[in-house]
Amino acid sequence: MAQLDEKMLLARLKDLEHGAEHGGKPCFSRFLDPREMALFKRAMHPRQPFMLWGGYPDSERQMLGFFPDYMEPVEDVFPIRALRLSAGEKLEHRTVLGSLMGLGIERNLIGDVAMEEEGAVIFVCESIADFLLLNLTKAGRMRLHVSEAAADSLAILPRQFKIISGTVASLRLDCVLGLLTGMSRSATEELLKKEMVCVNHSICSRGAALVSAGDVLSVRRFGRAEVAEIFGETKKGRIRINLKKYI
Repeated sequence: MAQLDEKMLLARLKDLEHGAEHGGKPCFSRFLDPREMALFKRAMHPRQPFMLWGGYPDSERQMLGFFPDYMEPVEDVFPIRALRLSAGEKLEHRTVLGSLMGLGIERNLIGDVAMEEEGAVIFVCESIADFLLLNLTKAGRMRLHVSEAAADSLAILPRQFKIISGTVASLRLDCVLGLLTGMSRSATEELLKKEMVCVNHSICSRGAALVSAGDVLSVRRFGRAEVAEIFGETKKGRIRINLKKYI
């Protein structure tokens, strides 16, 4: 996130806090992504009660709500609606998201696209829910059935991942990126230079930065992975690691 964008986001969030403080009612952002939430936690020191919520526990994209002093922050008042999608075939996250983008919906109006055993659930701003109920009719070539989903009916599956195992010369970020992406050292340096890499949701452009177990790496166009395990050295002095790549 560019510095100017960060300043604009923080200014908008401060306006929301001011609105809750002086307007006497809750004020909500659109959905924030993990980087934006990390910026909020790092750079803002709210005076008003607040809460982050994305429609279900462990959601990745969440709204930020500020509340007046007399109100306890609660999930029920967030302007989020859950829509259940079903089709004749298995739905995929990227297919559903692509269909939403094809309708001209801004990304920050949509929260998580979560998977259930028989389909998917999308969490959206209340302002676009009725539009989607009428107009979201296809995902790829599949016809969709879209209906409102009550909170107590959700059966969201844990997010899927695959394990990438390998060895690296060191725990430098550029080395770990090479294992994650399968790219050369010079190619990963280019990713870093273009600020396409985040560590724990903050941009990192230093290839020499060291990573630790539990760190979350985000690479534009490659997705997100967690440094799951770091083992000992091999006989050749390389370090064995496992990465948990979310799919």
